[in-house]
Amino acid sequence: MAPNKKYALSGEYPVMVGEKSVANQRRYIASLAGPNGEELTFHRRGSCCPYESENGMMGSALVDVYEVMYEGLKEPILLYISFYDEGPLYIPYGFTKRKLN
Repeated sequence: MAPNKKYALSGEYPVMVGEKSVANQRRYIASLAGPNGEELTFHRRGSCCPYESENGMMGSALVDVYEVMYEGLKEPILLYISFYDEGPLYIPYGFTKRKLN
């Protein structure tokens, strides 16, 4: 589980998937499920939240924002993910690990 309740749910605590890879962002989201194992749907909403990074352009990087939904959810949940830097990957509060069939 995530080290704090804001992990991935705030631009201040983004998931750091690294390799400047959108595929890594999508793989990360695809590894998650809703709180009861619900399948997620998602799309990229845009970018926000600049932060200092040697891996970004001119010493700055942005965080991508993904809108995530699952059956029974009334409003989408926003996940904040950066592909510029790497870090430990955790399951955000309110999500579970997707079960492989």
